Amino acid sequence: MSADPAVESAAELSADDRRRICDALRYLGRDLHHRSFAVTPERRDLLWQEMDQCLALADRLAVQPNS
Repeated sequence: MSADPAVESAAELSADDRRRICDALRYLGRDLHHRSFAVTPERRDLLWQEMDQCLALADRLAVQPNS
């Protein structure tokens, strides 16, 4: 069983659905990065952590084999 339930469930998605989810996560990551320039350093660190998590999940989902 996979250590990440989100990645495990992604195996049930079509290739197009998986691509759309990865694209949305990457878009969200870019948006978080853009918004981070208008906040305090403490908030910026939180936004960057969230951005990193979104991009890492997109990368993990992108390497899953097609259903």
